[in-house]
Amino acid sequence: MKKLVLIAGIFLCAFGAKAQNQGDISLDLYGGYTFQDKIYADAAYVAVKDGFQYGAGIEFYARSTKSIELKYLRMDTKTPIYRFNGVQLNSGDDSSAINYVLIAGNNYFPTGNPKVLPFAGLGLGVGWASGDQSTSARFAWDLKAGVKIKTSDSVSLKLQAYFQTIWASYGSDAVFYPGYGTVYYPSDASLYQFGLGAAISFDFKH
Repeated sequence: MKKLVLIAGIFLCAFGAKAQNQGDISLDLYGGYTFQDKIYADAAYVAVKDGFQYGAGIEFYARSTKSIELKYLRMDTKTPIYRFNGVQLNSGDDSSAINYVLIAGNNYFPTGNPKVLPFAGLGLGVGWASGDQSTSARFAWDLKAGVKIKTSDSVSLKLQAYFQTIWASYGSDAVFYPGYGTVYYPSDASLYQFGLGAAISFDFKH
């Protein structure tokens, strides 16, 4: 019986070492697949193609289950602009990149297994498209939810779904095309992106 108690104690202590502590810092390396979206204007629309999103974040644990994170995310993509009759207006010049810089608050939910922690987070910051008519940053935010799986004392795997948006993501230029008329590019349109991804998290104990 004493041996069983001793083994159980060692087992529980080992699991306890897996948990985050107040003051710990994590480096998160992100990767995910982001689905396409369309931004409509009066006479045209922008198709933001799907693609791979990647980035990195620094996460500070204010408590064992609450963290603050600064992260940068980028997706290289195509943003063709179409008339509603299907004619592309920027053929050969539709390469773009969607960028986010966000400060997020994350909450982790303890379970019966210290190795598995569901989480949810909300981020606020700025976003911009490098192929935009105007590359100035605009207000952006994101939501994410998933589960953090501890694979060792210092490395974790995060599986997550995320939703991101940039408000007024494209410029407001009006272009006149002879024989067609004036095309108004989106001025107050917003970009909405949904994706599924993962992150490798490297934990640094304080």
